[in-house]
Amino acid sequence: MDSLLTQLNMCSELIAEGTCNMGWLNEFCATFLDFASELKGKLPDISPRWPLESGDSLEVETIFLCLTQVVTCITHLERAINVEASQMSHHHFLDRMDWCLRRLLDSLTQLSLHQDEAKKLEDQSFVELLDLALDHLENYLEKLNEKDNNCLGIEEDEEGYQLASIVNHIVRHALAFANVAIKSDKKALSALCETLLSECAIFHEDAGDPNNGHRKLEALSLERALYSLESFLNEALLHLLFVSWNELENNPVKKLKDVLKTDSDDAQELISAFDTNMDRIQQIGVLAIAFSQDIKTKTIVRSCLASLESLDACIVPALQVQHSPASEKYADILEQHFNEELLIFKNVIHEIIDSSSLINNFLDMLGESVHIQEKSHLKLIIQMGNVLVEHFRLPVNYGGLSKDGKRVYNDFIVILRECHAIINLKIPVDPKRIVKRLKILYSILAKLRDIINKDNQEADESFLSPKPIACNATRTIARNSRSNSRRQRTSIKQKTETFIQEESLADSKWNESDLISFQITEILKLN
Repeated sequence: MDSLLTQLNMCSELIAEGTCNMGWLNEFCATFLDFASELKGKLPDISPRWPLESGDSLEVETIFLCLTQVVTCITHLERAINVEASQMSHHHFLDRMDWCLRRLLDSLTQLSLHQDEAKKLEDQSFVELLDLALDHLENYLEKLNEKDNNCLGIEEDEEGYQLASIVNHIVRHALAFANVAIKSDKKALSALCETLLSECAIFHEDAGDPNNGHRKLEALSLERALYSLESFLNEALLHLLFVSWNELENNPVKKLKDVLKTDSDDAQELISAFDTNMDRIQQIGVLAIAFSQDIKTKTIVRSCLASLESLDACIVPALQVQHSPASEKYADILEQHFNEELLIFKNVIHEIIDSSSLINNFLDMLGESVHIQEKSHLKLIIQMGNVLVEHFRLPVNYGGLSKDGKRVYNDFIVILRECHAIINLKIPVDPKRIVKRLKILYSILAKLRDIINKDNQEADESFLSPKPIACNATRTIARNSRSNSRRQRTSIKQKTETFIQEESLADSKWNESDLISFQITEILKLN
């Protein structure tokens, strides 16, 4: 541990020097590589829980996030140095790197002092809290079914307090998402949270009731309320993803840059819409992390969210003060950084998301829109179909389609183009012609979904699982995982087959770097 701290201090001292040129950056990279390589070898020994399957150590999660963020900042700092951008760009990335080094120091110190410290409720994700609540209820129901349960009343009051605290944290997560959800979903989520709190209150107030039948019904009602909230939250998350992704398709930073240059009255409205969508992206990422079980996937999403959060605070001011070539280069670097992080973020979300659930959510919106004659609404829905095009553009998703699935997907591309063409015609069009194409689009997508479901079912039947999957599994955004989890979540892939490498998503010209070469996949590789 001492050698790790020494190397980390050397990195911090280099940051404190403030010198920012290629020679300094190469020296920092070499020092950081030594630290990261040694940390990779020692982490299994200093971490209390290893190997990590679901990221159940907050300190280790922070370590992986900080390592990834430092490498990300190095990449963009090199760009800033090469194009001779303003000192503001240097300070932006140096400050982020310094913050990461300080957090690395804190996390390593905590690991050495508190080897077995468990996560607090406030540090646990929505899914971890949900599983914890359902575990409490399952244990309680098992005790009720025991013949000798005279001692249950003694423990029940304490159990009720613990469960109430867990439910309160679950509701906080759900309401945080509801704040950025679309209006109709916000109302439904609020109602489901009220129902959950009500069921929890009844369960707690009736503690000690000698009638086991009543207590069992109350426990089952609370369990049903938990599953209902999870199921609807996932549907709302997919719905929000379509809305948010559609906004990003219009290149919001470029639009902001153009509007701010002209001092248009629309600037404030665009800034407000940009901030709202950034909040939505954060919530999409937070829940994607919660539903994913793979530490590498979690790290990528966390790093993207950290970068986007940092950029959100400075990108608009940078666009507003482009008074010199250096400041313009600073704004360009931030814009490029923003677009690259969004690309990585969207790709990894598409990689872990379940294709069938994504299609099904779009079909729900499309089915509701068929009878709406308002052209602007229909245009918006058709534009959202591009999200599915992005989804299957990834090799991991398109390659997962069977021969029939690929044929139907190609039919979907054709009809989607026809829908785009007819809705964008400037001459009047008979609404029946638009509706006809929308119905064909619906039919083709429904067929694609059925093919995917059939292929997944056949794959599941051919896979011999050592443990059966619970029949009360809920529909989530995770891709189907053949795990041994008690509750299989069927809409986010729990474990990605490939780790998205930084260089595969970045411009190839930046791969030919003068920096000492090292790959984040090697630093983060779990053996």
